[in-house]
Amino acid sequence: MTNEELAVIAKAGDRTALAALWEQNTGLLAMLFRQLYVRAGARTAQAGVTWEDVEQCFFLAIAQAVQVYEPQRGTLFTSVLGYAVKRVFFELIGFQTERTKREPLNRACSLDEPVTGEDGSETPRGELTPDHAAEQAFENTERRVYCEQLRHALDTEIAKLSPIQQEAVRSRFYENLTLTQTGERLHCNAEYARRQVDRALFLLKRSARLVRFRERIIREDAYHGTGWQAWKYGGSVEERILLKLEELNEVT
Repeated sequence: MTNEELAVIAKAGDRTALAALWEQNTGLLAMLFRQLYVRAGARTAQAGVTWEDVEQCFFLAIAQAVQVYEPQRGTLFTSVLGYAVKRVFFELIGFQTERTKREPLNRACSLDEPVTGEDGSETPRGELTPDHAAEQAFENTERRVYCEQLRHALDTEIAKLSPIQQEAVRSRFYENLTLTQTGERLHCNAEYARRQVDRALFLLKRSARLVRFRERIIREDAYHGTGWQAWKYGGSVEERILLKLEELNEVT
């Protein structure tokens, strides 16, 4: 079969045809690669590339040529193969054309590149480059663990309340029911339901287990948004902490 016939079959996914095409053009591949190898001269030595390394690329050149071969154009397969050989060889020795030099990845800095600090010490760029995705994942995990710990602490302390106080707290804050709806669930009026909620919050406020969570909630809420707009409409961080404490004291 001709190169063109084998290339069509190989392009359709027939690996047997691909292997046959490689064997059929081994001599041509050796000649094309040898010419480039000799011309590159010192560059191949600088890249640490030997002729044995080049021979390992014969099949790769065939595979790339098959991928770009278009039989409807009437082009000889060997013409396409010549371009594939050059591309594979130049990649092997690290040679970049003007087109590849313009590609963003080829113009990017290496993460292994040392960065010199003020004290003269050198640190790999990768260790100084922030990984925002990793930071976000860490923050999400930290918040999830924190919420799990908080929920466990709340469940433990709520379980110490009287049954009617437990139901009042869960109705108001877990299910977001109004005082009237909470009273209906407890078979009492809204005022009695409010007193049960207030008493439950008072007892929870005195829990030593919940103190550390209370302080963190106040701190994080106050420090959320520290730019000009937050300061203009919400005051300073210190002011917001005091307001938050006053709000909590009013509730409890």
